[in-house]
Amino acid sequence: MLALTIKWSLPYWAQHQYPDITSFAEEIAQFRLTSDIGADATEPLAEGTSLSDFFYFDPNRTTDGEWNKLGLNERQIRNIRNYQASGGSFRRKEDLQKLYTISATQYQQLEPYIRFTGNEPAVQLSQETSANSGTRDTERFIANPQKETKLQIELNTADSSLLTQLSGIGPVLAARTIRYRNLIGGFSDVSQLGEVFGIQQDLVVRLAPFLSADSSFIRRIPVNTATFNDLTRHPYLNEQQVRGVMNYRRLQNRINNLDELVQNNILKREEAEKIRPYLSFE
Repeated sequence: MLALTIKWSLPYWAQHQYPDITSFAEEIAQFRLTSDIGADATEPLAEGTSLSDFFYFDPNRTTDGEWNKLGLNERQIRNIRNYQASGGSFRRKEDLQKLYTISATQYQQLEPYIRFTGNEPAVQLSQETSANSGTRDTERFIANPQKETKLQIELNTADSSLLTQLSGIGPVLAARTIRYRNLIGGFSDVSQLGEVFGIQQDLVVRLAPFLSADSSFIRRIPVNTATFNDLTRHPYLNEQQVRGVMNYRRLQNRINNLDELVQNNILKREEAEKIRPYLSFE
């Protein structure tokens, strides 16, 4: 009975102690301020900013200082600059809301003041953004017409640093352009730039006056000696088309020109014209 009495009464005698989680709370708060992941959905305006400070702005042309006046903190501005450096731009008001770093509350506050004065970004990336993106080539004025009129780039010989001088082409799109160029064997026409993943047709139209494509740099596939893999590796040909080419070559011993493949229904006329610069019948 004595043992049971002690067991039942012990919880009333013991003094409850709760762990001090103050330090953990401070660390969590600091992490939320510095992390790019999981932005607070109700993130307030930057310190010292009020709605009375807002002004009309074009998100493609807004400077770091202006973003700060509009209530964005350094992390948010850095994410916008990284987005622009990778070739992104704002075409509609809703595009700003798609950035996870901008909370719904902030977007509602900014939305009435968004005005598009042009389709091309014209802000200078900060040195901090340039360092974070891993390249100094992004530190430049984007879409400066006076400077770009003197810029002429040959797509088949340009490297990444040269391509990033183009309006709307950041390091990511420049790397994709070179990879695609290597895959197809070179550009025969400037319009093929629109086939690169992430490059929209309207951007190609804007850049076309500053670009050229020298077809003499194209690597051609020798149709009469090429293997099945050599032909299927090209993105303009599918396996069914290549089998047709290989079977026809086996029957005729040699293919003299592309028209033979069209006449024998192996390729459609538009398909033949698209692949023409990349095939050799010697």
